[in-house]
Amino acid sequence: MSDESKPSTPSTLDLSSLRFMPNWVSDLGSASPASIVSKYAGRDDEPRRDRGDRDRGGPRRPGPGGPGGERRDFRGGAGGGGGDRPRGAGFKGGPRRDDRAPRAEEPRPVALPTGLKITVEPEDKALEMLSQHIKTQGRAFSLFDAARLVLAGPERHRVKVECEAERLVGLFQVPSDGSLFETREEALRHLLKNATALAELYREEQIELEEPKGVFTSVAVCGMSSEVLGPPSHHSFQTALKRLHNERYSSIPFEDYRRRVRTETGEEFINQWKDQQRKGTRWVYLKSEVAEGAEPLSFSSRAEFEAHFRANHADASVIETREAIVHATVTREQLSPGLGRLLRRHIEEAKKHLFELSQKIAHGLERRGLKLFKRRSGKMFVSRVKPRAIDPGVVFSERVGAIVNAIKAEPGIEVAKLVETVSPTVAAEAPVEGQSPPGPSEEQMSVMRDLHWLAEEGYVILYSDNVVFLGVQGEPPQHTPAAKAEAGATAEALAETPVAESEEQAEPAVQPAASEEVVAEAAEPEASFSQEANEPAVEAEASAAAEEIASEPEVAS
Repeated sequence: MSDESKPSTPSTLDLSSLRFMPNWVSDLGSASPASIVSKYAGRDDEPRRDRGDRDRGGPRRPGPGGPGGERRDFRGGAGGGGGDRPRGAGFKGGPRRDDRAPRAEEPRPVALPTGLKITVEPEDKALEMLSQHIKTQGRAFSLFDAARLVLAGPERHRVKVECEAERLVGLFQVPSDGSLFETREEALRHLLKNATALAELYREEQIELEEPKGVFTSVAVCGMSSEVLGPPSHHSFQTALKRLHNERYSSIPFEDYRRRVRTETGEEFINQWKDQQRKGTRWVYLKSEVAEGAEPLSFSSRAEFEAHFRANHADASVIETREAIVHATVTREQLSPGLGRLLRRHIEEAKKHLFELSQKIAHGLERRGLKLFKRRSGKMFVSRVKPRAIDPGVVFSERVGAIVNAIKAEPGIEVAKLVETVSPTVAAEAPVEGQSPPGPSEEQMSVMRDLHWLAEEGYVILYSDNVVFLGVQGEPPQHTPAAKAEAGATAEALAETPVAESEEQAEPAVQPAASEEVVAEAAEPEASFSQEANEPAVEAEASAAAEEIASEPEVAS
């Protein structure tokens, strides 16, 4: 056979048309080897960059071992092989995500109700106790301090809630415990959980039931309270799940709550559920007419009991109102979440801005016979006596006059310093160790009595912070220049009137006798007001003043 008859076998095959190569190779086409080498020359000399560094344009970050060091992954082994991580026979690996403890309930935003007017008011009992305290102490109290005192305890204030005109639906209140809700359904759910409120209608009785029959290998457990709900295949599971959601976690959507339920296969959980099923509750209706020898109406399931209550007593147990009083002692369960948050916000605002509450306290104290006045940079104070100016015609005893002069010389003087100024402490021997310091002298006790008498008459104001001011600075109104001019004109008119008519209006002629009586009382101040003053309170206050004087030797000197 000749060579021409043999098939020609090419030494090389051109497969470039089939594109069995990367795109960057095929894109080179017919480029010459020299051009390819020149294009990619020097690439081996450039530092390599990973993908992240190419995006950032920065150099590659060295590994934990430094440049050129040995690479180790997070498992501790060299080269990413896992290292010497122990894996014994009992090793089960890390916890699965489903086996982890459920996360705590995240607070969800609560919508605040609109169309409501909220007012913080003092309780009547708190006002009564406050007025008695002021009358007993005989001191002047700031209305702002009284407002802080009222807000300090939840039993001392309340909140008034009013629906504005644009609000179409009112609020729903449970009269049995004073709880308040935005919807009737919330109020009914709260009432059905309160066995005390329904004690007049239903009586709960514990009964024994049969143990559930069947083989149960697992039970469902609430992921938030760890309460056993029962086997998912049992007929009571759905009822228990909905009941627990409505009673405790109604603020969470039901599907979100259901996803937090976990399954337990332990024997202790199954036995716990069986023990729960052996104990049941029966609700006996107390308002039904029972024939002689017959059993009263009762309900063995909670669903029947709730249905009976809603059909017969729901309308009378929950009332709709547009104005309600909520005492600050209510719990969170007695209010709608949004309503409770709104009330707490207004109480906090009232603690920052005391003016509105202080005005309400002022009206309440004024109705109880106390006097209001402004002093010390326009602040409102309350006392049992209205302050008045000292009439120049009144003559005091020497000790009372010394007290008045000391207050005039230093307005706002402290009680301890005032007593020391009028009656200085006599230097005595140092007390023996273990013995109490000597009490106030008899002269200092008399000064305290005189000071209380001046406060009772309104000539001075004894404040709750132990500072003393005159009742009214300056002369009384009848001795002002305008009043004197008016009195002079009246005297001239009386001089021109007949004698008989002037005798009927001659009451000012009795004034000297009244002044003599005041002088006589001032000569013996202890005899004139010792019965009105509270002797134990005065002695206690004098003792406190003496202790303060003894603790401040600079003032005493």
